[in-house]
Amino acid sequence: MKTPLLLATCLLTSAALFAADDRPAPPLGPKAEAMIEQLLPVCSEAVTPKRAGLMHSLPANMTGNVIQIDSKRNWCAGQWVAITTKEGGFYFGVPWFLDNLEGTIEEKLKAFTWQAMQQSYVATVDRTKTRDGLYRVSLSQITEQGKMPMEGEVDPAGTVFFMGHFIPLDGNAKASRVKALSSLIAKSPTTGAADPQVTVVEFSDFECPSCQHAAGYLKPILAAHGDKVRYVRFDMPLVTMHPWAFSAAVAGRAVYRQKPELFWEYKEHVYSNQEKINSFTVDDFVHGWAQDHDLDMKKFDADVASADVRSEILAGLAAAFSNDVRATPTYLVNGVTVDPGTDGKALTEYVDKALKQSATPSRETTSKSGQ
Repeated sequence: MKTPLLLATCLLTSAALFAADDRPAPPLGPKAEAMIEQLLPVCSEAVTPKRAGLMHSLPANMTGNVIQIDSKRNWCAGQWVAITTKEGGFYFGVPWFLDNLEGTIEEKLKAFTWQAMQQSYVATVDRTKTRDGLYRVSLSQITEQGKMPMEGEVDPAGTVFFMGHFIPLDGNAKASRVKALSSLIAKSPTTGAADPQVTVVEFSDFECPSCQHAAGYLKPILAAHGDKVRYVRFDMPLVTMHPWAFSAAVAGRAVYRQKPELFWEYKEHVYSNQEKINSFTVDDFVHGWAQDHDLDMKKFDADVASADVRSEILAGLAAAFSNDVRATPTYLVNGVTVDPGTDGKALTEYVDKALKQSATPSRETTSKSGQ
């Protein structure tokens, strides 16, 4: 079972209050339906989709409905809100409705996050309107490791906050999601093909038991298709739930900066010793491992203490939240969220299918088709 993220858990809990079962879901149009199909997770088992209207009012330029997916697999079940704007924008995620709060937009967001999560957030609002008539928001969570700045948008009246951003309705939803994460993916540990046909991004946490179970899912895929598939490990240490995950992620980045291929051995070693590590022993554990593997300890220690490395990981965690990553591990395959299935079998099958779809016809096939 995947480990839900604290913020996402809060959003999913509140999302259950969004749907009005007696209110039909208004049509969003074919372009929006195509977007929704791209953004919903691909499940390894049967799902039951439902639609409903929203209990809350949206700004006058918006139309939206609630999409609920029921499945025996917890990985696949969830709720999302899909919204279109008259200006040609599209949103898919879980908005926060602030209409029962008072004060400025900044004060409302601070009050909402404290009431919902008992955590301190600071909002900065850019009151220059977007194409869809919204203000851009930077919402920073104050953690022991530093600030985690998430992005979103809010209506000028301060009645609803959208985690993440609206995208053009006539665009490509998968490409937009990958683009939003691309700068952080580029800094993450990566192995496999340099010019891949398929890229698998694994959002993972070193202290997460589900991530430990899934740690080997990419091995058979890379063994069979290492020249065509790129594997990216995207660190998502749950800073409020897992006390030593962040330290392990920082040390992993320090290893990767010196010896990229050695990182994958480090990853296996942490997961194989997950039950033995705690917040009091993690620093000695990673430091001892680094010494045993002939790393430049002066550089290693400097990278572990680096504010840039820590900010990089926090920025990645915030970007994942802002792009509807709700749990660890989560797998993004060419921009599509894919359920790995039992022991990763469904992930392997999906990658195989994606490779076949991307493959160009061989000369032999072309020749035979022309006979």
